[in-house]
Amino acid sequence: MKTLRKILLRAIPLVLVGLLGWGGYRLVQRLPERRREIPTTVVRRGDIVVRVHARGELRAVRSVTLTAPNLFGTVQVTRLAPLGAYARRGDLVAEFDDAEVRSRLEERQLELEQIEEQIKRAEAELAIQKLQDEVELLQARYAVRRAELEVQRNELVSEIDAKKNLLNLEEAKRRYEKLQSDIESRRKQREAELAVLRENRRRAQLELERERQRLRQVKLLAPMDGLVAIRQARTYFFFSGMQLPDIREGDELRPGMPVVDILDLSEMEVIARVGELDRANLEIGQPAIIRLDALPDKPLHGRVKSMSGTATADPYSNDPAKKFDVTFEIDMRELLSALGAKPEQIERILASRQRQQQAQPQRPRTQEFIERLLSRVPEDRRAKVKELLEKELKGKSLDQMSQEERRALFQKLRPVLGFQRRGPGAEGAPAGPGPEGGPPAFGFAGPGAAGGFPGAGGRPGGFGGLFGMGEFGEFGGARAEFTDEELAKAQLPPPPEESSQFDILLRPGMLADVEIIVERIPNAIYVPAQAVFQKDHRTVVYVKRGETFEAREIKVLKQSESTVVVAEGLKEGEIIALADPTARPGERRQQQQQTPAGPPGAAPIPGMGAGPGPRAGLMR
Repeated sequence: MKTLRKILLRAIPLVLVGLLGWGGYRLVQRLPERRREIPTTVVRRGDIVVRVHARGELRAVRSVTLTAPNLFGTVQVTRLAPLGAYARRGDLVAEFDDAEVRSRLEERQLELEQIEEQIKRAEAELAIQKLQDEVELLQARYAVRRAELEVQRNELVSEIDAKKNLLNLEEAKRRYEKLQSDIESRRKQREAELAVLRENRRRAQLELERERQRLRQVKLLAPMDGLVAIRQARTYFFFSGMQLPDIREGDELRPGMPVVDILDLSEMEVIARVGELDRANLEIGQPAIIRLDALPDKPLHGRVKSMSGTATADPYSNDPAKKFDVTFEIDMRELLSALGAKPEQIERILASRQRQQQAQPQRPRTQEFIERLLSRVPEDRRAKVKELLEKELKGKSLDQMSQEERRALFQKLRPVLGFQRRGPGAEGAPAGPGPEGGPPAFGFAGPGAAGGFPGAGGRPGGFGGLFGMGEFGEFGGARAEFTDEELAKAQLPPPPEESSQFDILLRPGMLADVEIIVERIPNAIYVPAQAVFQKDHRTVVYVKRGETFEAREIKVLKQSESTVVVAEGLKEGEIIALADPTARPGERRQQQQQTPAGPPGAAPIPGMGAGPGPRAGLMR
């Protein structure tokens, strides 16, 4: 008995320790399930409306950017239109300091006058020298004739005198021939000096014309009616978070730097960015509902106007995903009415829109181009240039000529104008001899020196830039042409608070929400996309059974990055997990941080964007 009692006393602690261990083991097994607290959702059924939601920005359809001119010196703003002012065509938008340009213009004018005086002096000296040479030549000829007469008297004089007469005749002939050679040499030297002076005059005329062109660029006039938007004064050094001020009067700018945007307010559109699934299902012409942030209670009607063919990422946004640009057209009558515009204002704005469309930059007429070309050609070559143009055009307009015909015309004009290549058969060679054996024909010596007409191998800033032609054979360029009278009379537009030309709230840059109803799916079973997982090449969801979850394979009808429509495998009301219950806590957190991807091979739901930008979803 004592032995049995001892055994029991020793066994009881062991049994208790075993029970405690087993209980602790079971408790430890149940603790992770409790700590997980897996989120769940309910499988739903109902009619689904597929809507595309995008966040966009209001902008003008037509706009013109005016840049700082190249004044070959300091470009300092002296006058600038107020931000938000409404400028009419021909209004002064920006003006730059022209003191240096006017100083150089006076220097070039004085230099040209000095060269003109030198040419007159050289021509007068050449005329005087020519008369003197004629007198000396006549005297030498008389001396030869006198010596010939003396030789004829040799039969009547002594032998010594006869030899003297022959020697005198030979000496007179030698003097006469030497004088002829000296006169010819002096004449060529004088003509060469005169040709150099004339070439200097051509150079001075060209420099003077360039300074006049720079003086015309001192004032920037509005090429069309529109809102004045001042650009930021960007510098060479820029870092994230740096605040850049707007350009102000007194700022010094770099040539070519954007200064002002002229925005046409008669036609607006909304530009937004959508995801890949949205872009695949949107079509041009689809109706859209647009809500401006400034008018949240007044929905506007629009439609898809255009869509980009490639996706791009915005490095300055928080969304690194690549998206597509989509442009939405707005009903302008409805927009202006919602903004409180009166009927007469609407008609005036729409009429302005028609004028702007008709006033698109056009190529000037052929006669205008010829007159502009001849005004920049030296006088001694204008007749040849005009004759060649009339012969080659044969009554045809430049707009009617093909690119090859225009290039051939420009190549024929090059040697006549004297702007020759500076390399044997290539750019960079010295110019060839001028007309009539004179000095080399003048060629450009600056940027674009060997440039021809754009569209004919030329570069901007060379031959084409001199004659005011834009790139790719466009005549007139991007900068609108204004007369000297228009430049002199141009005035700044009134400030926005004093202007009554456009007194309704319509400004580019306003934010808007765009909504497009793409498709309706009746009586569909759908779940969130994050509840669908890929396991062993199968699409599964985890359905709750009591305290555990079981994996169930489903068949997807349509899916997006936010919602999945299920064809088979689930019933309405079932509870499913929004996270993988079989994954470890670290893996689960990693899965939650990643964007859930739908099962492969399923048809995408139109309008299911993701990310913080454009958003889309299924709405009942």
